[in-house]
Amino acid sequence: MLPDGNKPCVLLYVYIQPGDEPKIREVKAGMEEEGIPCRLVRSEEANAITLAYQGASASKLGVGVGIGKEALAIHYKKLPLAEPLFYLPTQSTLQDCRHFGYNAARLVKGIPFKNQSQVLVETKGGNLPLQDPNALYDLVQSIVAKILEEAKRGNGEVERWPTSH
Repeated sequence: MLPDGNKPCVLLYVYIQPGDEPKIREVKAGMEEEGIPCRLVRSEEANAITLAYQGASASKLGVGVGIGKEALAIHYKKLPLAEPLFYLPTQSTLQDCRHFGYNAARLVKGIPFKNQSQVLVETKGGNLPLQDPNALYDLVQSIVAKILEEAKRGNGEVERWPTSH
């Protein structure tokens, strides 16, 4: 059961383990700096993608963040479970975690993501190359624009994109 009747906020589903407090604090701070509220929900699930998907599914804003045993993930409710929007290995810096929070909030707001080359993104087909961070940024921005366009039309499902870039 979610606290406070699940008021509109990004749900941050977390598999709590020692040493994660600074990461959690930075992700929350990034969302708060963007003006989007978030709520922490503890879970026994250890997979970040599953956690983020659960958060997105339960959040009235349709966005969830998962902090698992080995990674962080941002999910959007209309994306398939295995395809989170962002994926960040836990060996990332605290700055990367704050940046992750910024982008979770920006997904809710429907504005462009902050570009940071240190953020790694894993897709269904494998890791996207980071040699050209602007290309990655453009790809993610086009995906979010497509999702928001489909949502405005009232479509329940998002059209699948080709896997080649």
